[in-house]
Amino acid sequence: MVELELYKENHYSDLNYTLNQEQAKFTYTINYCINERNDLEDRNKTIVTILEDKTPVGFFILDFGKDKFELKNNDSAILLRSLSVNPNTQGKGIGKKSMSQLKNFISENFSDVNEVLLSVHKNNLSANKLYYSVGFVNAEFEVLSPAGEDLSVLSLAI
Repeated sequence: MVELELYKENHYSDLNYTLNQEQAKFTYTINYCINERNDLEDRNKTIVTILEDKTPVGFFILDFGKDKFELKNNDSAILLRSLSVNPNTQGKGIGKKSMSQLKNFISENFSDVNEVLLSVHKNNLSANKLYYSVGFVNAEFEVLSPAGEDLSVLSLAI
């Protein structure tokens, strides 16, 4: 069974997996998010752990900070960042099952949020397929990544 849970320190060792070269182009590891970007110390960010049968197998970040305004002018939106699933557990539908629970998780934990925003590389086909399959829609505009690549902006109404 796949569940979402607020990150706990004891999740770190299970989530400290390595992404392959292709995946590392599109997202970050828990080590980077916690130890380089200092997401645990950022009061605008919440790390969410993806559990499969009570074992941490992935994570993502919910970001309430100002970066969301680069995507849409909505005070009640939240930005989804850095989604990944342990490569050893991929191919089992864990990403889709976790994202299918996103609306309920956000409603239960962040009642003032009415929209989830994210930016995704156009050539990250598996991520695009995942997000569209759980109800995200194209916001009909693009932004540039820090490396200058085109990113599609997607939105999910809560």
